[in-house]
Amino acid sequence: MRDLKVALAVAAVLGTSLSIAGSANATIASTGLRPAADTLAVVEHVQYRFGGHRHCWYPGGWHGPGWYWCGYGHRRGLGWGGEEGWNGWRHR
Repeated sequence: MRDLKVALAVAAVLGTSLSIAGSANATIASTGLRPAADTLAVVEHVQYRFGGHRHCWYPGGWHGPGWYWCGYGHRRGLGWGGEEGWNGWRHR
């Protein structure tokens, strides 16, 4: 009897999780977020390493175009390296 209760509880949780996931996918598809999500890069292309940090070029970072720690281009006050030509680096 106890096993049956556990099995029913697990089935209820899984059913709820699947319905939530389904509605989230429907929301993403209906709001137009799907095209935006499809253009996101899963892998960041690291261009240089300096001072123990990976640096990436951000054309619209918080301090203007320049080199920032990868992932920090929009975290105000963090990760700024320098502008075009910093350490002799050029972006492609």
